[in-house]
Parts: sequence; C-alpha cells; structure tokens
Amino acid sequence: MLIKGALALLLGLAAGSATAASFDCNKASGFAELEICSDGYLSSVDNVLSRTYQRALAASSESDALKQSQRQWLITRDQCQDQKCLRLAMGDRIQVLEGVIHTEQSKALQAREQSAAAQRQAERDRQAAVLAQQKQQSSQSAQHTSPQTMPSAPVGKPQGASTQRQPQNPVLAWFINGPGWKYTLVLGLLLSAWAVVRHHRGSATIYSDYTDALITNLLPALGIVVGVVCRWLEMPGVVSSISVVTGFVLAIAYAVYSTVKNNRGGLSIFLTIMAKLTLISVFYAVIGLLIASLFNGGTRRKGESQARADARNRRERKATMALITALSAAYSALTVWICRNPKFTSLGECLEFNRVPELS
Repeated sequence: MLIKGALALLLGLAAGSATAASFDCNKASGFAELEICSDGYLSSVDNVLSRTYQRALAASSESDALKQSQRQWLITRDQCQDQKCLRLAMGDRIQVLEGVIHTEQSKALQAREQSAAAQRQAERDRQAAVLAQQKQQSSQSAQHTSPQTMPSAPVGKPQGASTQRQPQNPVLAWFINGPGWKYTLVLGLLLSAWAVVRHHRGSATIYSDYTDALITNLLPALGIVVGVVCRWLEMPGVVSSISVVTGFVLAIAYAVYSTVKNNRGGLSIFLTIMAKLTLISVFYAVIGLLIASLFNGGTRRKGESQARADARNRRERKATMALITALSAAYSALTVWICRNPKFTSLGECLEFNRVPELS
C-alpha cells in the first residue's frame, strides 16, 4: 500500500509539477492553504490527493463516512504550522485513500466471484431439474404403455395383482435398514475375540501358518482383481460380478476346509470360522468403502471457490490413501500375529487333509 501511494504521488508530481492547487487559491486562508498555493510541490501533492479522494469516493459504498473522514482530516491538516507537517499529513492521507480504493476493489472482485459461482450453481440445478423432469416423463409414459403390452391376467386373478409390490421380508428389512447388521457385527467381533483367546491358549487354530493366512485373505482380492480386469475388457457386467462372488465363495470354502482340518471339537471349529469370516468381511468392507470414496466426484462447499475445493479434495484423497495403507498394514500385522507357526509352507501341505491338527 505504501509503494502504491508513493507511486501515485510520483506520477502526479511528474504529470503536473506546475499545476495549481485543487482549490481556489484566491479564497485561500490559513497557513496550510496559503503554503499549498505558494509552493509548487505542495500544490502538486494536493492535486494527487484530490484525485485519489475522488476515486475513493466513487469506489466506496459508504461515501458519507468517507466525506466525514475527509472533513476531519482537513481539520488536522489545518493545524500544521510548517511544510514538513503538511507533507507528512498529505502523504499519509493519500495512503489511507489508496487503502480504501484497494479494499473496495477487493470487495467488488469477491462479489463478482460469488455471483459467478451462484450462476454456475443455478445452471447446474436447472440442468438437474430438467433431467429429473425428463426421467419423470419417461416413467409416466412407460406406465401408460405397459398395460397394452402385458399379457392378460389369468381368469379369477385380479387385474394388476402381478404388478403389486411384494411386501419386504421384515427380518431382512430389520437387518439391512435397522440395527440388525450392527448387532451381527458386535456378535462377530466378540466371537472373534474369544477365538483369538482360545487360539493363543492352544485349544484352537485360526491360521496354521503364513501360507494358510495368505490363501484365505488373497482369494477375495483375486476375485476383485479379475472382476476389474473383466470390466476393463468391456465384458458383460455379470461376468465381473461372478468373478468377485467366486473369489469370496472360494475364500469361505477354504476357510471352512482349513478350519476343519486344523481344529478338533465343534466349539473350536465354530469360533474359528466366525473369526475368519468376521475379520475378512470387516476388512474388505472398510477398504471397499474407502476406495469407492476415492472415485466419487469432488465436493464443493457453499461459498467455497473452485480452486479451494480442488485443493481440499486433493488433501482428502491423500488422507484416504494413507488410511487405506495404514489399515492394510494393521490387518496384515494382526494376521501374522495370530498364525500358529511363523513360517511359509507349500501349497500341497496346506491342502492335505489327513494331517493331525497341531494343537498343544
């Protein structure tokens, strides 16, 4: 601001060093006005100050307050009794007025940006409303034409009975939309903790070795990778779905097989199977949600500029990637910790069934 004021002052002086003061010197009174009229330098500074004041007055949204401020400054200026005091007072006033101009220009720029952002949001809302209206019209036209193409209902069956929506299973609704899944998760975690305690006491075996744990946990990931590759190759969506489901089914089948092979007693087998399924399900569900959040479109908050929204979305994506890495490392460490034997064995040894369970 100081540099801008000094630059404006120098330009004004260079443009009209011999210019008269901004007021009528024939009516000058008092030391300050008489000195300004008699000194060419002070006259030029006064002209610069006058032009700056007019610019500030045109840009300001509070012109009355600015006029009152100018009147108060004139009272202060008229108290000067030497040229040094006048130079300092007039230079400081030019800087103050330049600051007013800069502030008002910043406010105007911000208002224009907000107006443009509001217009863009209104345009997006309008397009969304048009799409919603088109979808509604399409569904209404489909409803009007569907009775003509449907086969006639059997005799004795009310017309339109086949189109009635079947009531949802209350148990399934309680599990999906209600707290059922939360109760199931808590129960699974408690049974998993019990299985881990029995595992370290030697009365159960969750994973016999590293190979056993690797097969159980990588089969779902392998199914997901194959599904993604099939999707990338533009195969039918059912192929990708079958690949993912097959990976999880194979993981469950191998978990049951290895549990029955390495444990004795129904309680140990039940707890071990529940621990494996709970840990794998929770891990893949959490990682899946985090990965899905990476591919969601970046959000933009109300009143936030696009540049700030992009920067915040990049920070959130980096934080999500770090969280995925940390959770994967923690889950791998937990899996290694609950392996009975800290070693890798051959695949054939993991698949043979006639071995005696290694229980202490």
